[in-house]
Amino acid sequence: MSRPRSDRPSRLGEVLRAALDRLPVGRELADHALWVHWESVVGATLVPHVRPLRLRRGVLFVAADGPTWMQEMQFLKRELRDRLNARLGRAVVRDIFVVLESDR
Repeated sequence: MSRPRSDRPSRLGEVLRAALDRLPVGRELADHALWVHWESVVGATLVPHVRPLRLRRGVLFVAADGPTWMQEMQFLKRELRDRLNARLGRAVVRDIFVVLESDR
């Protein structure tokens, strides 16, 4: 069954989103949009000291540049997880694991 054609042209973002949804790894690619939203979710105070490393099975690994910032992330990780998921529109991050980054 085909949809009726619209007279308006499709937006490129809509076409790309539909194409990604059909790929087997489409959801994983969409999950990585969190890198785009990282700065706005984390805020100007934390951004110079923490950065996302990788996302694996719902766990976001984050590097902190010192023990103080690791502890700060421990206090904030639930809130940041919830804000990231809200920004992404679904539960992508189920936990945040913080590691110390020695060479930054």
